[in-house]
Amino acid sequence: MGPALVSVASTARRGRIYREALVVRTLTALIALPLTAVISASLASGQYALLAVLMGVQGALISMSYTWFAVGLGDPWSIALYDAVPRVIAAVCVAAAIGILGAPVELYPLSGIAVTVIGTTLYTLRILRRFPAAWPAWREVPGLFRITAPVAVNEGALGLYSSVPVPLVQVAAPAAAAGYASGDKMLKLGQFLPITLANALQYWTAEVSGDARAHRLRRALGLHIAMGLLGWAALGSLGSFVSLVLFGESTVAPVGVVVVLGFAFACYSTRMSMIRHFLFPAHAATTVMVATLVASAVGLPLMVVLTYGIGPVGTAIGYAATEFIATLWMIRRTRSAYRELITAPAAADVPIRGFIDPDDRIVP
Repeated sequence: MGPALVSVASTARRGRIYREALVVRTLTALIALPLTAVISASLASGQYALLAVLMGVQGALISMSYTWFAVGLGDPWSIALYDAVPRVIAAVCVAAAIGILGAPVELYPLSGIAVTVIGTTLYTLRILRRFPAAWPAWREVPGLFRITAPVAVNEGALGLYSSVPVPLVQVAAPAAAAGYASGDKMLKLGQFLPITLANALQYWTAEVSGDARAHRLRRALGLHIAMGLLGWAALGSLGSFVSLVLFGESTVAPVGVVVVLGFAFACYSTRMSMIRHFLFPAHAATTVMVATLVASAVGLPLMVVLTYGIGPVGTAIGYAATEFIATLWMIRRTRSAYRELITAPAAADVPIRGFIDPDDRIVP
């Protein structure tokens, strides 16, 4: 939700939002990172325990990254300068050190941790100077966790229903698991495209108001729908062949599976614009959470029933139904959010519902 809030906030409020997020993320990390390390070590075999811990911490630590704020500012160069380029350089250097010089493989996650910590620290120091604001008082911290809970619940539910299909097929139809996993992997990789597009358009849709914003919002949604339909066509027609090339003959994704997963991609792409460009800027995070929970409540049992009934295609149908229900649920609120946003001034200094006001009052 941060990029949407930053994109419409004034300079002073942007500084406040970043400080609030930094406090919430740091306090969460103090619990989540040690827990991640313990779980990773307990699941790994003895000789790989340290590697598992470092990989787990590296993955979890990315949540401390500043990139959400840079997206809200429409500032891709900072993402490249402090994160993307150093991460690529570090990965190449570490790969050479491990492959050629025989360096320990643990060097790879350590380099990722270093890039996140150093890059985020440098960017944070720059932002704190550029956007001066008051830090939240300790008495306000519980309120910050409470008002951001809908987004956290939504992310948890998304993670749950998107991670169920592959292990479900492995249990119900082991012989077909490799083929389904190939289709699922291509879907997950493809989902980075609408995420990237939504990030690129977030500030662009919010920096203007009135008719100009209405035009940009419609255009952004149209681009996401077009991307979704194009992805559906590409995955449905080429998915089996691409899985053969990428993963081998034994893991070819069935045509029926990739066609249905293509429909799920189309729903996902459409919903990504609805969430990032309409609902989050209109402070409708609760709508997003409810849509995900309702869709999960229907889709997860449907996945299980259809998997045991008709196999991997049934799993894909259940997953696609979850995506479709979540998208359908948001349409009405997206329409009303559209009307709200086109009448709101661009980058207005108005209270952001769900965050702390400069006068230390929690805005309801």
